[in-house]
Amino acid sequence: MRQTLILLMLFGVSGIGSIAALSGCGDGVNASASASGSGNGSGSGSGSGSASASGTITQFGSLYVNGKKFETSDVSVEQDGESKRCTISRADTCGLKQGMVVTVNGSITGEERTAATVHQNDLVEGLVQTVGADGLSLVVLGQTVLVDDTTVIDNNVPGQNLLKLVPGIDHVEVNGHIRLNGVIQATFIELQSVGETPEVQGFVSGHMSRASTFKIGHLTVNYGGASIGDMPIPNGNNWDGRFVEVRGARGSFTPGPNIQTEGTLIASNVEPKDGRSDNDVDEFEIEGFVTQAGTPNGQLLDFTLATTPVTTTPNTEFRGGTIDEIVVGAKLSAEGRFANGVLEVDHVKFHESVKLEGDIVKIGPHTFAIAGLINISVTVNSQTEYRGSSSLADFTDGNHVRVRGRVTGTNTVIATRVERRSPDNDVHLQGPVQSTNGNEIAILGVSIDTSTIDHFESVSGASTSRAAFLAEVKENSLVKVEGTLHGSIVLWDEVELED
Repeated sequence: MRQTLILLMLFGVSGIGSIAALSGCGDGVNASASASGSGNGSGSGSGSGSASASGTITQFGSLYVNGKKFETSDVSVEQDGESKRCTISRADTCGLKQGMVVTVNGSITGEERTAATVHQNDLVEGLVQTVGADGLSLVVLGQTVLVDDTTVIDNNVPGQNLLKLVPGIDHVEVNGHIRLNGVIQATFIELQSVGETPEVQGFVSGHMSRASTFKIGHLTVNYGGASIGDMPIPNGNNWDGRFVEVRGARGSFTPGPNIQTEGTLIASNVEPKDGRSDNDVDEFEIEGFVTQAGTPNGQLLDFTLATTPVTTTPNTEFRGGTIDEIVVGAKLSAEGRFANGVLEVDHVKFHESVKLEGDIVKIGPHTFAIAGLINISVTVNSQTEYRGSSSLADFTDGNHVRVRGRVTGTNTVIATRVERRSPDNDVHLQGPVQSTNGNEIAILGVSIDTSTIDHFESVSGASTSRAAFLAEVKENSLVKVEGTLHGSIVLWDEVELED
């Protein structure tokens, strides 16, 4: 019998765990493989099973989510509460846009993934209350929204510049990922028509059942007259910590005393979006921010990606980072099998490709360099997170740090996280390869002569020869080099090809 995947529950965005369920009729999924776990969801080139991916649209021509390609012929596309059948292509994206966050459910056969459903769901739609002076943040319907150079600003925003938005008048829709404390990291922002239905997803706090109110961010929600569907019967503060979606009627939002951040929404509907399901998925990939993480025990670690429980195994591969870097605030993709309400991961991939470690030098109000890598300029901004300190002002020249960040130029980096480390002579440099020339590779403007290095590792982590390593390295390959600082010179002794 031909089977299909349908969407059981949408938890709003990638990193919030949309899990597919099986239906009894339709196209293209091996239901018995999915249910039993006998299907091959690893993309190893054989077998078949169910497949799902939740994350950012990165490309069209079919549909690419987190870089994974899904064939999309005559699929069900759900957007803004409306469904339609559509074949997604470069010429016709079916209303979807690059940067939007979607969940794709379907099947995998060998290396080919085929979509059955695509669901796009924003995190907040509503009134712009304020825009940060640097254009890197805004408050929408009481929710703090962060923006960076990866955020896609739709061309219906004047000049694609958030500083052109008019607080108190303009309304926007925001796609993105939930960070710690419910802050939204935006991946896509577009203008909405004034008068659109306000909607928000987020974590409940301050629940008071007698008053029929709770908060999401700075927004007060009054649900006294709302449909609460599958929510538990209100009792005291028993909704606190739950992730929900709230919708209101047009005109149901009223700014509060602090009109820049606060307000009240009279809800018409409140429903849970907890992202948990008893249904298994053979290959499931999810993208988001770590909101809870413990201490690794060897290669074992349980953590939470937004609200999705994730567990590693002794065989989990870590790409672009190590298990001890799975900390609150880290942006990751995790891929594996979803079973019994938990994602057991085969691969964890770190999204901030740059990693630097060493002693701070040339420190300024917003920039610094690393000893031995002084031509790389590291910049911090209002979104940089700090571990072991609260700001760059807490550091001085000579402090040993580990930096995670994104490439912004030939030799410039935006730091997403700065962590104080114990004093050490170690120097690490990880980033995309800019060029190769014989034995030399260039990363962030730093030329590394591999002829002086003895230890090479392939993507699999196995030792390899210099010749084999150089044959595999290409422009934009992610490479990590490690060495020790001697005076102002780094003596490199190990180089690894990352995935």
